[in-house]
Amino acid sequence: MSDLRKELLRQMKAIREKMDPKLVERAKLAALGKVPYDSDAAKEAVGHFLDAKRDGGAFRRKLEQALKAEGATLDLDGEKAPPPIKPRRGGRVT
Repeated sequence: MSDLRKELLRQMKAIREKMDPKLVERAKLAALGKVPYDSDAAKEAVGHFLDAKRDGGAFRRKLEQALKAEGATLDLDGEKAPPPIKPRRGGRVT
């Protein structure tokens, strides 16, 4: 009986070694009833949000300063704030 158990454990170990470590961690958290947090997806979502803001990067700078005050950094793959967009004039003034 112990030979079958050792063989099964060896097979399980081989499968785990082939799997992505992030996937294994997510599966462990899900088994405990916790919602796994995907930091890469969160960074991407924050990056898209910040890029969609049309304030010349003011909100991004404010966020960076707030995170810096807490001791954290805003690491979005070195993305820079987009250049400021000039407001459009709505017609001719006479």
